[in-house]
Amino acid sequence: MGYTVNHAVITVPAYFNGSQRQAMKDAGDVQIYPFPLVPPSINFHCYLLLSPMGIRGLWERVAPSAENRTLKELAVSELKTEDVGGDRKVRLFKVGIDVSLWMHSVCAVFRINHAGAGKSPELRTLFFRLQTLLKLPLHAVFVFDGLQRLPDKGHNIRSSHHWLTRDFQHMLESFSFPWTEAPSEAEAELAAMNVHGIIDAVITEDSDILIFGAPCIIRTAKNDKDYLNVQVFTEDGLEHGCSLTRGDRLLIALLVGGDYDRGVPGCRIEIAHKVAQHSKIGSMMLDAFLSMTPDEFSERAKELVEDLRTLLSTDPYNFLERRYKAVADSIPHGFPQHAVVSKYVHALTSFSAAGNATVALPSDVSFYQPDLANLADFCHQHLGWEDDAIIEKMYGGIWEGAYLHTLCKVSSTVFVGSC
Repeated sequence: MGYTVNHAVITVPAYFNGSQRQAMKDAGDVQIYPFPLVPPSINFHCYLLLSPMGIRGLWERVAPSAENRTLKELAVSELKTEDVGGDRKVRLFKVGIDVSLWMHSVCAVFRINHAGAGKSPELRTLFFRLQTLLKLPLHAVFVFDGLQRLPDKGHNIRSSHHWLTRDFQHMLESFSFPWTEAPSEAEAELAAMNVHGIIDAVITEDSDILIFGAPCIIRTAKNDKDYLNVQVFTEDGLEHGCSLTRGDRLLIALLVGGDYDRGVPGCRIEIAHKVAQHSKIGSMMLDAFLSMTPDEFSERAKELVEDLRTLLSTDPYNFLERRYKAVADSIPHGFPQHAVVSKYVHALTSFSAAGNATVALPSDVSFYQPDLANLADFCHQHLGWEDDAIIEKMYGGIWEGAYLHTLCKVSSTVFVGSC
């Protein structure tokens, strides 16, 4: 068609069985979300297809290195006490969350038959997600995408924020969850916060986080609203559990293509994975990028690409189990581009943008106490709940979280010097 399609709606006949629908999903390697609100009189099923965030297929390749557990178990296991001014204080597990994925996912669910889902169904869904987090012994920081998002990220570049942003920020403040806005990509900001010790882990579905260098990553299972089955990835686990260093993962992204370029034509994730596992090309490429000038890197990259072509076209040690001469011949001139590597390795964040300046980032381990009065007012104005419904919802989850947080000392956002 001459342009990239990021979202599409398709229909399949109502008589398609589960296997046929699964086959359609597998054929496109996409995520399928059924719309339960489609009227039963309509004789077809409608699905929203969302292109996977980041590098397609990478999550599945690193899955063997993941530790599977509940988020509550993880948070409890990381609870610590520390001495602050002679007082013993609870140190909570700190997680950072990519807000954009939350907002886009709830909008996708209610794209059809929005009027039949009640008042503000998107905000209502976000409310219950926050309620779940409130009941966990952890410290959550939410990061919004900035307006300097990269034009080749695969999304339309906004001149203004997502329409849910202001109301969601208001809701976060009522829950007393801190939030911040990244200068560019939220997941890059979260990775930097993780590297600098501001948070202990990043919760996201965007596989770019595996390239950005976050030391600890949490991925939630589909439809796991209560965080009962999360995958925990660490750098040590990725290196030893699936034999993929950060450089290896970078090479996979460059070969397969992702949000920043199209990769090498014909190079599927299976091929890139084998190349990364059975060669040192990715690690040497990352080392060269970090230690050389752009011109020096370009020269070193030419040597590494020649090694890559030889490996693909001849498979001298039978690591790939076959030869991929067509893929080798398809490697474009100038691969990889310095600018593309830079977007993964030196992504724009508050730390890189501020230089040696002092930037305000939430970094304390203690929760604020949720503002119950503001929450009740928000539910009445934005969700259309009457007093009885508000009390019921408060009793069903909010109060439990509020009781938990009274056990923790209240503190405020501190100023953290960037490196």
